[in-house]
Amino acid sequence: MEDTDRLVNDLTVIAGEGNIETMLSVDKGLQELAFLKVEDAVLIALAQHHRSNVAELADPATKSSGDEKFTEAFDLSKEEEEEVLFKQAWLIYFWRRAKTHNVEDDIAEERLQMWIDRHGLQPTSHDAVDVEEGIRELRKLGIEQLLWELSRREVNIPQEEEVNTTKEEMNITKEESSDVEDDLT
Repeated sequence: MEDTDRLVNDLTVIAGEGNIETMLSVDKGLQELAFLKVEDAVLIALAQHHRSNVAELADPATKSSGDEKFTEAFDLSKEEEEEVLFKQAWLIYFWRRAKTHNVEDDIAEERLQMWIDRHGLQPTSHDAVDVEEGIRELRKLGIEQLLWELSRREVNIPQEEEVNTTKEEMNITKEESSDVEDDLT
């Protein structure tokens, strides 16, 4: 009987029908991983590991120089290319907004131009690592968050004006209706 219960429990967990406690602990774990930016670190580590594996196959003279720019780039799969192009477009979008809103003035123009220049080219493994580093830079500088807060303020200002206008209209309507009532009495 005990083996049957354990088998049913194992099948339930495998089928994704775990209890709420398990789901909450998984959610908490995922939040902690996101907070610690484990995914970013793993992606960069994998890209660097892949780069070092390719470097071992490359000419030993170039490999011994120690400069990563001299390591041979490898071809990306179609999905990886699309992901790199998407992330480049993402970086262009955020650096353009940063430039428009005068956020990080000292580097925004330079970064924007760099990503624009690279966007139309065939992505390589070097580009995959570079876009990950670019996104990490955006997060480290807090640009995504700052621009999001700016856009929220822009959206809220017209809404607040609309609410104030609506309140004023309601007050005028109340005053007019009380005037009409006064006239009737």
